[in-house]
Amino acid sequence: MAVNVDDPYAAIAQLYEAEHKYWLHDLEMYRSLAARAGGAVLELGCGSGRVLLALAEDNHEAHGIDISKTLLAIAAAKAKHRELTVVLTRKDMRWFSSSKKYGLVFCALDTLLHLPQAEDLSATLHSAFQALRPGGLLAIDLVNPNPDLLALRDGVVRRQSSFIGPSETDVTHFVAWDIDPTTQTINTNHFYDWIGSDHQVHRCTTSICLQYWTRDEIEKALEVSGFTSPELYGSTQLDTFETVNE
Repeated sequence: MAVNVDDPYAAIAQLYEAEHKYWLHDLEMYRSLAARAGGAVLELGCGSGRVLLALAEDNHEAHGIDISKTLLAIAAAKAKHRELTVVLTRKDMRWFSSSKKYGLVFCALDTLLHLPQAEDLSATLHSAFQALRPGGLLAIDLVNPNPDLLALRDGVVRRQSSFIGPSETDVTHFVAWDIDPTTQTINTNHFYDWIGSDHQVHRCTTSICLQYWTRDEIEKALEVSGFTSPELYGSTQLDTFETVNE
């Protein structure tokens, strides 16, 4: 299946939603941060609305932006089905602006890894800073690029998960990483396999290039964008970050 370079999730949007809708491990953290911050919330790269709709259910004024039309359409359909009011807009998180000020701006599940250059990271954080009201919070969830962990996954096909797909079939999701440490890129190849009603194996694929960032790079970009006193945690359960794992 061909990959839409403008929307790499177009081919797998329904599969992505089916796989992620039961990922609940980080919701309590975002609920806690939204309650702590107060006011409206804005998600950068909201995808199919997994986190954003949960915050809307908690009666937060919820806004989300994404560049994927297919994922935004899924989020909108879910909000309508659940009778939730959310504001969904197709925007690029690098260059968005908002007259509205938010108590919490957040970027979940490694979404910042979609930014290809350091200037894109800086632009996104600058836009986020401008969107926050004074005293507001920014929360970003990123993989810790441990060299040993990256080396273990380089060139290896691994099963990420199995789930019930859109056609009520058992789908297995395989992922292969090709890592280039000199450019800090991870070319991720995704393979979704299932057996159809014709008893044949079907496969849907897509490839997405990710850019990983070191702790120093993130902290420098935050400082340049105006953020101070960052809090660093080792998981979405807000465990202590272990320096030895860097």
